[in-house]
Amino acid sequence: MSFEKLTNSLWKLQVIGWLIYFVLMLLSYISQNKYETWLEVFFIKVQRTFWGFVLSCILWKIYERVLDRNSFGKSIAISFVLSIVFGVIWTALQVTTFTQILPNYNWVKNLQYQPRVALIFAVTLMAWSAIYLGITYWRQMQKERENALEAKVLAEKAQLEMLRYQVNPHFLFNAMNSIRASIDEDKQRAKLMVTQLSEFLRHSLLNGETKEILLREELEAVENYLAIEKIRFEEDLEVEFDIDEKAKDIKIPGFLLNPLIENAIKHGFQTTKKFLKIKVSAKLENGKLFLEVMNTGSLERNGSADGTKIGLKNVRERLEKLFPDASSFELLEKDGFVIARIMIAENQE
Repeated sequence: MSFEKLTNSLWKLQVIGWLIYFVLMLLSYISQNKYETWLEVFFIKVQRTFWGFVLSCILWKIYERVLDRNSFGKSIAISFVLSIVFGVIWTALQVTTFTQILPNYNWVKNLQYQPRVALIFAVTLMAWSAIYLGITYWRQMQKERENALEAKVLAEKAQLEMLRYQVNPHFLFNAMNSIRASIDEDKQRAKLMVTQLSEFLRHSLLNGETKEILLREELEAVENYLAIEKIRFEEDLEVEFDIDEKAKDIKIPGFLLNPLIENAIKHGFQTTKKFLKIKVSAKLENGKLFLEVMNTGSLERNGSADGTKIGLKNVRERLEKLFPDASSFELLEKDGFVIARIMIAENQE
């Protein structure tokens, strides 16, 4: 359900609910009334329902701003206090209205009854708040469920995209050719490349479908990938890692960095004049994990600024679905480097 449709539905419930409240109060009061005329009874219930409706609308706006920022327990406490405060306000508004409209109304004489009236109004607003909270948290649960379903679908879609990286024919072709050329020249280097390639493929197959893995495991796959590319490009490729030890134990979506590494190599060699330098960093600051893949070159010339490349788009969408409102991804150029930066907030529950 869209936000506009949901808002319209809530407004309909709001109006219908207070109309039912008006009818019930009118019928219950008429059966017990011995003093006021029908017109007076109708006026009393109209003004009471009107102020209740207005105050509940104000509460609605306050809850929209306040409750989303607090836990369920705090939300209940806030609604309880506000219901009492607004119950008193409702009573004061009713007394003011009666004093101005009803000629025979003596507010001093009726002052002794106002605490009980305020309590009734507070309980009424508590019931309204309980219904509002129920609808609000039900809506959040539905939204989370929809996000989970979308994330599952996206994960399946992402898996297909991951296969493109896991079994990249160009990467495998170049790696196997480098191994073949190294067998006669340097058998130790050839063995090392086979080990690194097998470790990279093992990570791809075991963790490709995993939602979250430790950053240290992701970095091992990145190191194996870059080690193979380093042997292939030799002096034309320089790799640097700057990893915070505390960040290594943070969980991230599996196979998140490899698309950024591949993009850095592909477009870095297209836009850099000399050798390509790649920096991979991970920092943990103020409860947030910052991952960066930097490469020398130009962002504008490789056409990646709009983030439409398959791998970068995949990274962006996975972060949005797995960590809504708690992650970010940006691609920028600074000091001769193209920087792909990911932020993930910790404790996403």
